[in-house]
Amino acid sequence: MKLFRRKETIQFSGRSHTKGGILSFIIGMVTVLGFIAVCIISGVNNGEGGILIGVTGILLFVLAAVGLVLAYREMKKRDIFYRFPMIGIITNGFMLILLAVIYILGLY
Repeated sequence: MKLFRRKETIQFSGRSHTKGGILSFIIGMVTVLGFIAVCIISGVNNGEGGILIGVTGILLFVLAAVGLVLAYREMKKRDIFYRFPMIGIITNGFMLILLAVIYILGLY
């Protein structure tokens, strides 16, 4: 039974969390929270939110697109932890699709 590891068996990774991946994750969370806030405000006003709600929705769409592109760029890097860029891709991609569907349905 070995109680102590030999010094040669311990390997430290050079990987790190990227700033862009963390920023993409934060952008995704802001987009989700903004979407929930816009939905609540629109529901309280019985669907008559006005131009401010529409502009906020478009800004959330653009923010989700920026977060998706940022996360995609970070996923191409080597020797990083992929947790935050992957969460950023999933969150921003889902919100981008959801907001696009809402706008397409709103056109008809």
